[in-house]
This record gives sequence, structure tokens and C-alpha cells, in this order.
Amino acid sequence: MKHSESHIQMVADTLMPGFVPNDPNETTLIFHFTLPPDESYKVEYLKSAKNIWEFSNAEKVER
Repeated sequence: MKHSESHIQMVADTLMPGFVPNDPNETTLIFHFTLPPDESYKVEYLKSAKNIWEFSNAEKVER
């Protein structure tokens, strides 16, 4: 099953607060997650000038 980019971003946005780095100087956040039945994704967030994490990119990870 292919998930839409909007669905992937919605899931990533939900998970993202658990991955925010403790270091306030970090500007990039990357993490992986899996959607059923067995599709893994790597997502990237960039910190804006206003210190808000903004979704930047998602890519399917082949295992």
C-alpha cells in the first residue's frame, strides 16, 4: 500500500514532538518510522528562524 505524502506528514507531525532534540542549537531533525503493513519512512524537519520545526522532506526507506 502506498501512503500519500499528506498522510506521511500527518503521522510524522504527530510523532515529531517525541524526537525534538534537547540541544536548542540543533536546526535539523531526522527520524524514521514504519506504517502498516511494512513501509518505513525517513522524515526531515528544519527549524525556522522563529524556532518552529517545519516538515521538510519524506522518503520511503527500502529494507
